[in-house]
Amino acid sequence: MQEAMMPKSARLDGQVAVVSGAGRGIGRAAALCLARAGARTILVARTSAHIEAACEAIRAGGGQAEAMVGDVSVWSDVARLADQVVSMAGPPHIVVANAGVIDPVGDTWTVSPEEWAKNLAVNLTGVFHMVRAFLPGMVEAGRGVLIMTSSGAAAHPVAGWSAYCAAKAGLVHFGKTLAEETHRACPNLRVHLLYPGIVDTAMQERIRLMPPERFPDVEKFRAYQRLGLLRPVEEPAALIWWLATPFAWDYHGRVAALDDNEVRQRMALDLGLSLFPPRGTLP
Repeated sequence: MQEAMMPKSARLDGQVAVVSGAGRGIGRAAALCLARAGARTILVARTSAHIEAACEAIRAGGGQAEAMVGDVSVWSDVARLADQVVSMAGPPHIVVANAGVIDPVGDTWTVSPEEWAKNLAVNLTGVFHMVRAFLPGMVEAGRGVLIMTSSGAAAHPVAGWSAYCAAKAGLVHFGKTLAEETHRACPNLRVHLLYPGIVDTAMQERIRLMPPERFPDVEKFRAYQRLGLLRPVEEPAALIWWLATPFAWDYHGRVAALDDNEVRQRMALDLGLSLFPPRGTLP
């Protein structure tokens, strides 16, 4: 979208946004989208080269961006990042907890216990780390938006994905519980969860390469890609942008799913976008 076409009420000028998992995929696209809307973006990921390249793209478009390397599964990393952000820019207005991993994949009784625990450390505990590090300053400031990337796998079991499904389901209940807490402690602080749909990311590439004995549904995911049913990363990025605006106030403590027609229609109207089509349904 051209900046001149963006509704003023959708702009995020003067706001600071922290995005984890921002080196590629949905996180990178979300950081670019928030920056185009006027936010000063702080991109967090484990790989410096990825977030530096994303920051260069934001700056080339006239936006503000800083890269910070860290692993959300490590509390000391996230605590350090929060200290740096607050020292540099004050408590953020928007925190997008997006970092995620799919491995291990396979029957639960065959996978590595260490990898299973690492999945939850990133997908669930990593979000807690982001909350614990950034929310105190946001509560003290009396405002803010926390956005958590979950998955439809939170509600629909997928054979071979026990760690991922468990983590994403736990994340939904964590987010809803947090919404209850912030509603009491800080009424102007919102907590949002999102299901991005089936998106064309590096994670999907990895899924398609898995052997059927480890992941029985692999052919279905190969078909999504072959038939052009994957969502481009720009679509969930726009959902994150919408959740960051006051338009989505009534979604506090709720899951906003990109496959929900009402959500897509509201996004298009509020953000001045073309209506995203339904996707991800095999014929």
